[in-house]
Amino acid sequence: ASLPSELGVVLMPTVTPGPLAALAEGASAALLESKQTVAIFESTSAGLVQAALQSVPGASAYTTCGAVTYSSSKAVALLGSDLSAPRPSDAQSYINAKRTLTGRIAKRMRAEVGADWCLSEGGACGPTFNVPDMTAGFTVITVTGPLERSILVKSEHANREENMWGFAKAALDLLEECVKLHASSTPSTSSTETSPFSAVEDRYGGVEIKVESAEAGPIAFERALDQAVAT
Repeated sequence: ASLPSELGVVLMPTVTPGPLAALAEGASAALLESKQTVAIFESTSAGLVQAALQSVPGASAYTTCGAVTYSSSKAVALLGSDLSAPRPSDAQSYINAKRTLTGRIAKRMRAEVGADWCLSEGGACGPTFNVPDMTAGFTVITVTGPLERSILVKSEHANREENMWGFAKAALDLLEECVKLHASSTPSTSSTETSPFSAVEDRYGGVEIKVESAEAGPIAFERALDQAVAT
């Protein structure tokens, strides 16, 4: 599925810094209930999303990997390529660039990792900004998986740490919403993912493998192969 044409806009939630597990209670419960996994790639939230998810008991059931890719052009070794867009000149083009970037990272890294879901987040916290007509923080959060959602989260200020906490909470809320929405639409299954390959027995008693999805990364392919062998 492609990203929705309209980018939903939400006001950043107010968060009082404290125990991390409280931020992720809803998202972690949804992931555990659905028996699904997630990969997290953050920027402005600086690892708070991954830390919150891992602070909940039982997190090993849904955790795959997480990273803070503050500069995508300097994270080529991790992301596989430079997924950044041309440098923006104003606030709107800055937001558009972050939307493009989070979408690219979420789709690519979900396939590479083999997770059911991938969340990518990127924006600007403040107190200063790279474009002249921006005065408050923002972030774009994209979740990809059995369904996809992107939102623009707007802050009313440029307090860096407060924005980091608020953006992390918004990201976890979006992840929870996506997992629950998918579960409610397909209650009998934990995922709509299809295998990246098909296997058929040839006339000599051997097995022929046909790759069905060119988007699946090596980790996803290996996981599917292990599951096929096990069954």
